[in-house]
Amino acid sequence: MTDPIHDVEEVKSETLVDSPEEKYLGVQAKQELFALLSSSHAMDILHVFCYEPGPWRFNELREVLDVSQNTLSARLSELNEVDLLTRQSYDEIPPRVEYRATEKLTDLRPVFQHLSDWAEQYNH
Repeated sequence: MTDPIHDVEEVKSETLVDSPEEKYLGVQAKQELFALLSSSHAMDILHVFCYEPGPWRFNELREVLDVSQNTLSARLSELNEVDLLTRQSYDEIPPRVEYRATEKLTDLRPVFQHLSDWAEQYNH
């Protein structure tokens, strides 16, 4: 004989989509994301990749962004580590490295558009 109360509880637990912990990033993860986004030139780099996903070579990015080699290298590495960019190196002479936006980054495009619209609306 089955217990209807336990059967209902079992069905309820199976139908939950996400717990609050699974659905939202923790405070620490958000702080780390915002710290990365506030790093010098990070938003500029992300903006370029959102609208032109790539491939981009390092020197092409330097020309477009007017950023120092060390800063660009550091930001590209950080963005690659958090899976916003991919880095592909080719065994050629001279060495060739290309960066591309990931789907995770291209999904941010509406966010950039909303920020741009907001800035225009309020003349920022």
